[in-house]
Amino acid sequence: MRFNPFNPTQPARPDFFVGREPEIIAFEKVIVQTIHSSPMNMVITGNRGMGKTSLLVKLEQLAKEENCLVLRLSNYEGNLTNIPDFCDYVTSNLKREILSKKKIGEKFDKLKEWMATLKPTIEWNDISVSIEKKQIIQEIFRQRLLRLWKEIEDDFKCAVILIDEAESLEGVKGGLLTFIREVFQRIESEAKYCIILAGKFNFTERMSESFSPLNRFFPCHRLLVLDKESIRKYILQKLATVNVEIDEKAIDHIIKNCEGHPYVLVSICYLLFDSLNEDEKHITLDIIKRSQEKIEYRLGQDFFSPMFHPLSPKAKEIIIKIAKKSRILEFSFKQAVEWTKMPRNYLSPYFKELLRKGVIDKPERGKYKIFHTLFLHYLASKEELE
Repeated sequence: MRFNPFNPTQPARPDFFVGREPEIIAFEKVIVQTIHSSPMNMVITGNRGMGKTSLLVKLEQLAKEENCLVLRLSNYEGNLTNIPDFCDYVTSNLKREILSKKKIGEKFDKLKEWMATLKPTIEWNDISVSIEKKQIIQEIFRQRLLRLWKEIEDDFKCAVILIDEAESLEGVKGGLLTFIREVFQRIESEAKYCIILAGKFNFTERMSESFSPLNRFFPCHRLLVLDKESIRKYILQKLATVNVEIDEKAIDHIIKNCEGHPYVLVSICYLLFDSLNEDEKHITLDIIKRSQEKIEYRLGQDFFSPMFHPLSPKAKEIIIKIAKKSRILEFSFKQAVEWTKMPRNYLSPYFKELLRKGVIDKPERGKYKIFHTLFLHYLASKEELE
C-alpha cells in the first residue's frame, strides 16, 4: 500500500510548514524581547482548521532553536474550569518539563527533592471567588513561577508557554485571562516568561476593548487564508517525498478549490492522493475531476458536518435558508432578514452563535461571509428545517 504524504488529522510538521511569515516574525520579536528581560506575549486566533495548532508546533521548534524552555499545553474540551486548576496545571507541567531536561546526577536529585516540596494543589474549596482570595492565589502562583525560573535561568534563555484550545479560558470563573496578565506582569522584572495563546477568542474582537489592558498584554494575530505561493510550495514539497509529480493546472485547481483554507487544502490533497492507482505517479486535472465527488463527500462528513450539527435548530434553519438564497459567500444582514423573513432583533442572537461557531465571518459592519464555498454547497444541499 502506498504511503500518503498528506494527513489532515495531524498538525503540519515544522519542516513542511509554509506561510505565516507575519506571525513568525511577531513571535521572534516576542522571544527577543523576553530574552532581554522585557517580556511580550501574543494571541493567535482564527476559525476552525486555520492552522493554529500547526503554527504552535512551528513556534515550539523556533523557540527551542533559541535555547528556550518550551511548555506546550492544550485545554482541549475545556478541562480547566477554575483558576487554581490552571495554576496547578501550569506549575506541574513546568516541573515535569524542567526535570526532563536535567541530566541525572546530584543536581537532578536535589532538584527533584526540592520540587517535591512544592504543594501539589492550591486550596480553593467551594468558597465563592473574592478579591482577597484571588490575591492569595496570585501570590502563591507567582512564587512558584519565580522559584521554577531560578532553577533554569542558567540553562535556558527564557521560558515559553504555548497553550492551544485556549478560547475556553475566557469563560473560567473569576476572570482567568486577567488573572494571568496580573501574575505575569508582576514577575516580568524577575523572570523571563512569555505566553502564547491559540484559539478562537472573543475579547480580541470587541472593538470597544481594543486598548484594554488585556488586549495590550495579549496582542492579537488573526490567521488569514494561505497565499497561492505557500499552497503551491506545500503541495510540491509533500509530493516530492513520494516521487509523485503534478501538473500546474492541477495545482491551480487545488488552489482555487481550497480557497487558502489550510484544513481544506490538506484534506483535498489527502483524498486526491488516496484516489491514485498504484501505478499512477502524475496528478492531472482528469484525476482531480474523477475524485471530486469523493472529496466533497468526505469534506462534508469529516469537516462540515461537525461544524453544522452542534448548532441550535433555529441557527441551522437560518443558515440553510441563507445558503439556498445566496449564490456567493458574502451577504448583508439586510439580505438575511429578507431571505429568512425574520425580524432583525430575532436574527441577531443566532448570528452571534453562527459567528462564535465559525460558520460565518464578519468582515465589516453589517456584512457577513460563509467561510467556504464548499461549505456553502454543503448547506445548500440540506433540506430546509421548519
